[in-house]
Amino acid sequence: MSFHIRRIEPDDAAAMAQLQSAPGVVRHTSQQPYQSVADWQHRLQHLPADNHWLVACTADGEVMASAGLNILPQVRCRHVADIFLVVRDEWQGKGVGRALLQALLDLSDNWLGLIRLELMAQQDNQRAIALYERFGFRHEGVVRQDILQDGCYVDSVVMARLHWPEGRQA
Repeated sequence: MSFHIRRIEPDDAAAMAQLQSAPGVVRHTSQQPYQSVADWQHRLQHLPADNHWLVACTADGEVMASAGLNILPQVRCRHVADIFLVVRDEWQGKGVGRALLQALLDLSDNWLGLIRLELMAQQDNQRAIALYERFGFRHEGVVRQDILQDGCYVDSVVMARLHWPEGRQA
């Protein structure tokens, strides 16, 4: 399978509306289904500078997945970013998420100098949790009953990865 990774563009609004409405994506995020293209256009045109958002595309430009990191705005937390990763249902399990996560980690470690990446994953999303664990994310806790999924409240796992440049670990 051939795909490439690039930074998200405002022209990706329609693709993002479609991606974020995929049943498997909606199920495992806090996003609402049926997001409009107009909402996505507005969001992508006004991305803060500290949002680093990537997409994985097929050879013909179809958006298969997206991932990003959002650096925390507080001055004393500029070494920390929240991350997210979503893959369209039909592309899950094919290496797209792994490649996007690797690209985010490269960006974080080698270009942005971030120390801590954190995320929350719904406890039943074992495929995503296993992927994060393979890349060094560790469980830090559970947030109970925080997401409404299919009419029921479910728990989320808090995970983080620490990456210290050589010789700088506290």
